[in-house]
Amino acid sequence: MAALTPPLSLAFEANSLYILILDRGDTYLFLWSLYLTTTATEGIHFHIINDSGPTDWKYERTPTDKMPFLRRLLVALKIGAVEPKMHGALSDRLALVPLTLFSTRFREKLSCRVWAKEALFALDDEGFLDLGKTVQGIEEEANYLAMMAKSKGDRKVVRSAACTV
Repeated sequence: MAALTPPLSLAFEANSLYILILDRGDTYLFLWSLYLTTTATEGIHFHIINDSGPTDWKYERTPTDKMPFLRRLLVALKIGAVEPKMHGALSDRLALVPLTLFSTRFREKLSCRVWAKEALFALDDEGFLDLGKTVQGIEEEANYLAMMAKSKGDRKVVRSAACTV
């Protein structure tokens, strides 16, 4: 059975925060980041990279209009709505997520996935979002959706089961 052709452009909701799961090319290893939409086609991409090696992480915040067309994007999991007046504060808060090499909260070495989990915990804990379930529950949902999308050659925008808005 042939894989379905994924849509050329994904439909995002404005003023929403998404977990983005991107294909790394390996079997089931993914890149994790966060994406705050300002319109249905534009937003701010938040992520960390380690181009210089496994212990040299750098935070990046990049305005973009490319996300709906990014072919490596497997899943955009909506985790909440963010009022426009809160965009700046949320962006500022994400810049403060620590880049420590080991997360004592999640008991894992730093990675883009662990950074996203730390960011989600902080946003939920400080009232920017109400995740509706644990960060671990969100992680499990995102991983499942990414594995299904990759196995089917699909790309999709999905509202988290815990997202009520």
